Parts: sequence; C-alpha cells; structure tokens
Amino acid sequence: MKRELRGDIVFDTSVFVEFFSGSRGGELVYRSLKEGEIFALTTELNVFELLYLLCRKVGREKSKDLIAKLKDSGCLEVFEVSRLVERAAAIKCERAISLVDCFTLALGEEIEVPVMFAVKERELMREIERKPFKIPVIFLEDLIKSQI
Repeated sequence: MKRELRGDIVFDTSVFVEFFSGSRGGELVYRSLKEGEIFALTTELNVFELLYLLCRKVGREKSKDLIAKLKDSGCLEVFEVSRLVERAAAIKCERAISLVDCFTLALGEEIEVPVMFAVKERELMREIERKPFKIPVIFLEDLIKSQI
C-alpha cells in the first residue's frame, strides 16, 4: 500500500536533517513541499537544533543561509516555544523522551496535526507502545518503504 504525504505536518528536526542531506526520504519531503502537498510546521527549538547540526557539517554561515532559504520558501511556519512550555512539560513529566521531541509533540497536540519523525527511535517507540500520543505520529522511514 502506497502512503502519501498530505496536509499540515509538524516536522521533527530529524526530518529537516534528511531534507538537507538529500537522502531518499529528504527527496520525498522536498518534492511534497515543492508541490504543495504538505506544509511544514516546527518549533524554534527544532530550528535551533537544526542550526547547530548543519553548522557542524557545513559551517555557521552556510547553515544560517540554508535555514533562511527554507523559511523564505513559504513551505514552513516556525512556532515560538513559549506558547508550548506547559504542554511540553506535561509530556516530559510523563514520558522518557528528549526535550526537543516533547516540544515537537506539544506543537502537534496544540494545533492538532500529525507529527513526523525521520526514524523510529527506541525511546519514542517505547513511549508510543506504552501510551499512544493524542495526535498521529508518522515516520519518514515508513513512507519511504511504502514508495518501493
């Protein structure tokens, strides 16, 4: 069964890393954004994380330029973390996942849209199996497999 990307989706930092790496998953995301099939949403904390991850690979100025171009493309909306603090703290209180993941999921819950992660990390999968999140959590790796 072929799965398709449609609508608004909250992106975890890992999805942006795939996007900028040019991987198969990154290409799928790029095409979906370019064709207007999806619209990316994320938090300031995800942008911070992406900025330092890209900085390590391509340098500070290039990473700033890449992120600026993405923001200017009209394919991305970045949300302030201040509006998500209480919701993210509640998630962190209940679950053993990273702080950035808590904010990513809090945004998804706040605006009621699916959240996408690139891969099924052990900690996140353990928490999903223990108690599903209030919003759909999708994985880029599953979407790639369904394209084959």
